[in-house]
Amino acid sequence: MNRRGQLGRLEALEAARNVHRMQFRTPAGRTFSVDIGDVMAIMMDGFGWLHDPTSDPPRGPILEALATAVPDKELGLLAQSAVIAAQQVVGAAR
Repeated sequence: MNRRGQLGRLEALEAARNVHRMQFRTPAGRTFSVDIGDVMAIMMDGFGWLHDPTSDPPRGPILEALATAVPDKELGLLAQSAVIAAQQVVGAAR
């Protein structure tokens, strides 16, 4: 098989893998992706906890990662909301 064919197959696999993921960027320019379901769960758990801070705050590596992201307008409303919720939870927990 030639390289062009292999490259096309690799790009197709990567596109299929990332179809249900959202991309985020840190202030240092590093990028990472998170599954859409995890983003939604963090956002809902974070805002739920901010509404009722007497409950246990959400925790976990995905929350910590989202808290490091830049909430810029390129993300869209849901992703920005998830980043802001994560930042609020992590900031309040410290």
